[in-house]
Amino acid sequence: MKALRKEEPNDLKKIVDNVRALGIDMIDEAQSGHPGIVLGAAPILTTLYYNHMTVDTNNDKWLNRDRFVMSAGHGSALLYANLFMAGFDIPFDELKRFRQFSSVTPGHPEVGITSGVDVSTGPLGQGIATSVGLAISECFLRQHFGKNIFDYYTYVLCGDGDLMEGLSYEACSLAGLLGLHKLIVLYDSNDVTLDGALKTSFNENIKERFEAMNWNYLLVNDGENTFDIDDAITKAKNGALPKKPTIIEIKTTIGKYSKNEGTSLVHGSPLDKNDILDIKNKLGVREIPFTISLEAKDNFHNHIEKRNKDKIRVWNEAIGCLDNELLSDLELLKNNKLPIKIKDIYYDYPEDGKDATRNVSGKIINSISKSYPFLIGGCADVSKSTTARINDTLDFSSDTAGGRNINFGIRENAMASIANGMALSNLTPFVSTFFSFSDYLKPGLRMSALMDLPVIYVFTHDSISVGEDGPTHEPVEQLAMLRALPNFDTYRPADANEVIGAYKAVLQLRKPAALVLGRNKVLIQDSTNSGEVIKGAYIIKKEAKKLKAIIIATGEELELAVNVYNALLEKGYGIRLVSMPSMSRFEANPKEYKEEILPSNVKTFVIEASSSLSWYKYVKDDDYLFTVNRFGASGKRGDILKEFGFTVENIVPKIEELLK
Repeated sequence: MKALRKEEPNDLKKIVDNVRALGIDMIDEAQSGHPGIVLGAAPILTTLYYNHMTVDTNNDKWLNRDRFVMSAGHGSALLYANLFMAGFDIPFDELKRFRQFSSVTPGHPEVGITSGVDVSTGPLGQGIATSVGLAISECFLRQHFGKNIFDYYTYVLCGDGDLMEGLSYEACSLAGLLGLHKLIVLYDSNDVTLDGALKTSFNENIKERFEAMNWNYLLVNDGENTFDIDDAITKAKNGALPKKPTIIEIKTTIGKYSKNEGTSLVHGSPLDKNDILDIKNKLGVREIPFTISLEAKDNFHNHIEKRNKDKIRVWNEAIGCLDNELLSDLELLKNNKLPIKIKDIYYDYPEDGKDATRNVSGKIINSISKSYPFLIGGCADVSKSTTARINDTLDFSSDTAGGRNINFGIRENAMASIANGMALSNLTPFVSTFFSFSDYLKPGLRMSALMDLPVIYVFTHDSISVGEDGPTHEPVEQLAMLRALPNFDTYRPADANEVIGAYKAVLQLRKPAALVLGRNKVLIQDSTNSGEVIKGAYIIKKEAKKLKAIIIATGEELELAVNVYNALLEKGYGIRLVSMPSMSRFEANPKEYKEEILPSNVKTFVIEASSSLSWYKYVKDDDYLFTVNRFGASGKRGDILKEFGFTVENIVPKIEELLK
């Protein structure tokens, strides 16, 4: 390493080496973790925090802080060691509890658990994709509030695995298109993966790849040289490069100083005791586990505090100069997990009493957007079909930063992860595509649920009734998939009333949620109720005599269920019809309410053009299910529904037989 610059007040190398020692001690104590990245990439991350990160270690939720994303989430020990040394609120004993139950130092970074962690990262590629949403948000918020309120950078530490995932290509492609020049990716380029040498699985020219995506590319040949790392980051920030996102490839040695340095052996297994002692001797740090230099820690923390003190003061002064409208908006942004109060959700009911739920959704999105300024989102190139688009606003880019429509292109996978970054920035994003393509979004959608982010997923073309497009576009198993996801609400509203109710519930609960909507026009029922949707299920047709059976229906099939109900009513049966737009919301009710709606001693039937998998808790056996457990087919809607048994003529006799 070169001699430190005279103007630097503290011993950066000493801080780096203490971070290394602390990181490998954590992994050794846990007997679990990834020491290779700790030893190899410590100069990168410590240089970033020491010289560049705009943060308030006393307030890790400061709105104008720089964001850092540990996309290589397996390197969490490196991040925790840095955050502790930098002065964030991580108790020292929690470092000794690395990867243990209920610690604040989990195996992969988790937002809301560890002070200073901005994003939950685990599956490779998720972090770098989420960072694009963070960078979009900074640009949007800077336009809305002014540069003196929002003006921060988003940094990412990623590895080869992140860049191999197709997700990262989608996200970085969009970032280059949008010109997100305040996004800086630090690429820990060590030529090794878990299975061996990188060349056996990856040999792309990263420079040419990223330049083709409209990124700047910089190279640091020596990952131990903190000056070169610092110079590259400075160059990416100071306007010397074109206004594009920047990737800095930094050549490192995985497991630096270990006996297995430069090999896959040091990637994901704890080091042996002798190796740890040898490493510490080479670094010149004390051999006793968890013994750090307090001088190095104080220097690190004091340098960060001194560098950011005036920035924080100036920001607080700028807040005091905001007008009342922007102050109100800022409070709304800060408290984005509180229920969003929309005075009116306007919907113009059609004269013929019919509308497709996807069309209703588009109208409601536009109604909400008029009074709530932080609703922003877009589609995977299908806005004309899903109608999820805000009218009377620009498409977002760095040049049109106030635009509230994002043209994600055919990038469903990245779209979900980018939305997570926007939600982490306190915006309320919506994203949309066809329901059968929700499989492409699943990894990011799962992270929405894990981080408890208020992302609104708008899925349309919701069943086999799509018709002519055929089985590739006709979802069958997707509803069961979403319903199985913890901390996630799935709504399949039956008509306009229930669509309105679903949006009201989503805005009130502020949980990650999906609206599963139909393409076909359906009759708006007199008995559906927007206010009941938040309960998940409610009675829309009561029994006329002693209760004999209950029919549950969702979505488009509710109209069919009404006709089945009427036919059975005419035959003298005591039938109750229940709409269940959201199974998870119904299950969240007290036991008394659930028993009131679905008495356990009454035969229950289900009509839904989807997999039977999520319905067995409500019915006796398969005979009580009118569902779909095979792929759809291409043809006219009526022919498809008849083939799959979704007709009054097929369902009524079967129910009668079971009621005898």
